[in-house]
Formats: sequence, C-alpha cells, structure tokens
Amino acid sequence: MYVPPRLRGAFRTDETARALYAEGAGIFRIVPAAVAVPADLEDVRCLVRWAAETGTPVVPRGAGSGMAGGNVGPGVVVDLTRAFREPPTIDPVARRARAGASVTYRELNAAAAGYGLRLPPDPSSGAFCTIGGMVSTNAAGARSLKYGAIRDWVDAVEFVTADAEPGRAGEAAPAADSLTAAERRFFSDVAPDIRRHRAQLEARGPSTLKNSSGYDLSRHADEAWIRNLLIGSEGTLAIVSAVEVRLAPLPEELSTLLVTLRSLGDVAPAVDALGPLAPSAVELLDRTYLDRVRAAAGSRLPSDAEAVLLVELEGEGRVAADRLHGIAECTLLAADPSAGTLWELRHLASPILAALPDHMRSLQVVEDGCVPRARLGEYIAQLRDIATRCGFEVVIFGHAGDGHVHANLLADVTRADVVERLRQCLDAVTAVQVGLAGTMAGEHGDGRLRAPYLDVLYGPLFVEYCRRVKAAWDPGQILNPGVKIAPADALGAGSLPPDALKVGSRAPALPAEVAAALRRVEREASWGAFRLDLAPAPAASAPRRTPVEP
Repeated sequence: MYVPPRLRGAFRTDETARALYAEGAGIFRIVPAAVAVPADLEDVRCLVRWAAETGTPVVPRGAGSGMAGGNVGPGVVVDLTRAFREPPTIDPVARRARAGASVTYRELNAAAAGYGLRLPPDPSSGAFCTIGGMVSTNAAGARSLKYGAIRDWVDAVEFVTADAEPGRAGEAAPAADSLTAAERRFFSDVAPDIRRHRAQLEARGPSTLKNSSGYDLSRHADEAWIRNLLIGSEGTLAIVSAVEVRLAPLPEELSTLLVTLRSLGDVAPAVDALGPLAPSAVELLDRTYLDRVRAAAGSRLPSDAEAVLLVELEGEGRVAADRLHGIAECTLLAADPSAGTLWELRHLASPILAALPDHMRSLQVVEDGCVPRARLGEYIAQLRDIATRCGFEVVIFGHAGDGHVHANLLADVTRADVVERLRQCLDAVTAVQVGLAGTMAGEHGDGRLRAPYLDVLYGPLFVEYCRRVKAAWDPGQILNPGVKIAPADALGAGSLPPDALKVGSRAPALPAEVAAALRRVEREASWGAFRLDLAPAPAASAPRRTPVEP
C-alpha cells in the first residue's frame, strides 16, 4: 500500500499490526489493510487528505472498547490514542472542562475531582474509554437516569472533516465565514429539506429515555445543530479532536439500596415509586445475572429473587426503602453491616464470564436494547425466551431506571451453526425491541452491528436523510463506511457476515500470538493497552517517520 507522505506517526502494513487492530470489543473481526497511529492534529489532517485523494477508507478508533463494530473495518484503522492528548483544563468557576479527544474519562474526572467536580455520565468502561469515543457514541452509563447521556454535557466539539479541515461546533450558530466546506454543503444541500420534513422525521423512532441509534437529524435543529449532529455519529461525519464539557459538583452524600424483587413485573412499579426521590442510578441485575454471581455474592442475594435493583441516591436512603414497602420483597441499605459494598455485585459477572472455558464465549450481539420503562419486564421475558430458543444462555443486567438492559449471550463457539443461531437471535430480539417502541442502541451506537436495522427502527425516509447527511459531510465515503448506515443492499438483511466475525468456521485467521494477546485483552478488559505493544513487530516494519509539512 502507498504510504501517506509527511506522516510523522506510525503507519504499518505488516501482518502483526493489522491483526492487532482486527478486533475491538464485540463480535466483529475484520483485518484492515493498514494501521496508522498519527502523532497529532496535523498528522490526522495529513492522513485524511491522503485517504480522500486515494479513496481509502479510514476507521477512527479510540480504546477499541466499543461493542457494535464501529472500531474495526477494511482500509486503514486510525488509532487516535496518541494524537489528541491535550490534558484536561478545568474552569472551577464556570464548571467547565476542556480536553483532547484521546483523554480518558477517568483522566478528565480525576482532574475535575480536585475542584470538587465531575462529569456525571459514567460508562462502565470509564477507566479506559476516551472522551472522543464517548462523544462519538453518545455514551451514557449508570447515572444517565438523573444526569442524561454525554450529549447533555457537551458544550463544544472540535473536529477534522473528510476534507481535512479543522472545525469547531458549539452552542452558538457559527458565523458563515467560519464554516468548513462540509458544514456549508450540509446547510445548503440538506438542512432546508430536514426542516421541511421535520414532523415526518420525528414521527417514527423509539419512545425511550435514551437512544444512540441513527443521526440526530432534527430534534436539535437550532444554533447547536452541528454539535448535536456530530455527537453520536461514530466517526462517520468527522473525527473528533477535542471536547469541552460542563461539570457538576461531587455529591456530598451517597446512599446505596439493594432491592430484591419477586417478579419482573415489579421492576417498573419499584422505579416509579423511587422517581420522586430522583435517584442517580437504578441498576437491574436479572435472575440470569444472579445465577452467575450468587456463589460470590453469598447471603446478600435471596435464592428466590427474580431480580434485584441497586439504587444510588445522593442523600439519605431510608425514605427510599419506605417507599418500596409492598413492592419489594426486602431492602438492604449499604449502611447495614451485612450489606458490604453493594456495588461490587454490579461488577462480579465480568471476572466470572472472563473465566469461561476456551470453547465458550460471552458475545455482545443483543447487548444494548432499551424500551419504555413500563415494558421492561415484558422485554426481559421475551429476551430470555428468544435466547433459549436459539440455544444460548443469556446474562442480563443494566439500567432499569431507563428501561435499558445489556445482554451477553454465552455461546459454544465450536458448534457449526453458531453464526446462524446468533443471526436468528439478533433478528428476533431486534423485532421485539422495535415492537415495544424501543431502540436497538441505548448507549453503544449502531456500529456495523445494528446499521442494517436502521430502516426497521425509523423507516425509509429517515434513512434517506441519514444518507444525504453522510454525503454532504463525506462525499468520498472515506470515514467509517458501513458504520451507522449500512449499504442499501444490506438493509434488513442481517448484520453478521460470517467472514467478518470472531467466531464461526469462516472467521478470519490471525497469527497465534496475536490471537492470544487479543483474547487476554478481552478476558482482562485491558482495553487501555496500546495495541502495538501487545506483540513484537517484524524488524522490517518499523514505523515510517517523515517531517510534517507546515
């Protein structure tokens, strides 16, 4: 492959480097043509300019912890973890922070904590996920019930377009003379028609408290339209380079309540009863989850529990326990000596699932569904039933306050029909999610996994406008093609191509050393590790370094 000129960072085409970036979290495995690790903003612009000139797809990537396949693909995978390392700067008076897109959520919050502040959306991957990755997927987390997703906290986004132009989008409408070419194309070619058809575009879609599927076409069609369009766009419209966010004070007091429920039908009434107390988090651990962690959790989990809720309140928790009288089987406050650290329960499954035998894998295929809260019990029951009919054990947990649950399918990957059964499960669960007025993607984005179902969720008009937005921002279709918007011939056709997965007889082969290293990353959740450090590079493939043209 022709190497981009004037690139100071690494550019590798050897088998080892390409294999190391063939996977992220999730089920996909796609070996790229090359790997680039740009050194800074100018390197990214150089790389994008070269990609546009050569028609080479680029796949922007942060830590690689995204589960929907938006961080792998053909073309050049661009590891951005070295490019945008501007350290967090905190304005404690205005309660604002600024950081490069490669800064992790943990790093930003550590800087903010010194001023008694925090960025409230808290994905479970916060130790290693990047701020740019959070913006790209509109990430949320356990505290989204009270604080919303990252969209609600972003003041401004800086970015690089497919034309290699730097841009900035904030709360105010941009001046005409400051627009990038991509923004001008959007405002002239697409925006007027979106405004004209706004009612039709908003007529379809989920009735949920959170959603990261599709572009935010019209709900925020105001002065901050560009900012909101880029949030959740998964690197398909531009590459995020820096982010400015608002911060909130650290809570003075926290209470945690363990709520045991006899029935899934009690989940919604319990959450509704807690609503006036404004809990910051209400996490669900379904029976499928409890069965996995019961031995490690000991007496804290009654043997007949159908589900438990972990409730976090920013204040005294005894009133919450009183409100659940007659709904919950029992409640336990964290202050009670027998409670221990209740939030440890939420994290017990990860090491247990990581220790599955080699022929078994925990697969994220139907892992991000969100439905109206009143229908959460119905959704979980159908999810369990579909998984069983397709021959999978399922582990379910998530954010009950939002009607949002994650589901891991436990699969014997040695079975010849595993891919076909996964596809059947994905099709059936997606139909249930949409049928319940829900969404396929509560907080993880569409990626490659859910893109083919976008028309099922929103209808053909919405998909048409998504394509027009993409064409305006990325005329050469070089930024993450196939992510967010599937090719027209793939719509409704399912999204598990057998030659692009980690499992099945047609999974792309990887060098044994690389495959073992990637499996360790998956088992240990060590997504913060720099991929090129995981396996030795061939001597002949040292990174090419040349001066950057001013």
